[in-house]
Amino acid sequence: MGIVSYILMQLSPGTAKGAAEAISKIRGVKMAHAVTGPFDVIAFAEVSDLPSLSELVLSQIQKVDGVEKTQTAVVVSPNLLGPAPKKQVHKSASLKGNRSSPRS
Repeated sequence: MGIVSYILMQLSPGTAKGAAEAISKIRGVKMAHAVTGPFDVIAFAEVSDLPSLSELVLSQIQKVDGVEKTQTAVVVSPNLLGPAPKKQVHKSASLKGNRSSPRS
């Protein structure tokens, strides 16, 4: 695994959906979504190294129509993004027949 990051973007009004679709097709971008809040689109990206991340953001994402500002957050613990551990299933003892009978 290389450099994993989230790229948060502010866009000109009315361009979020089209920009998210265009950005999601860029090599290295795993997904991009139009969102609510202070940012209009957030993309999740994985590239081999920092120069590749710089190229992705500066030469590709920032050139998408409508993108006005980007902020990149590099993931500092990418090992947490690995496959989720298998859920342990514990078999509990059957409660059938273990009911307390009412006292007389």
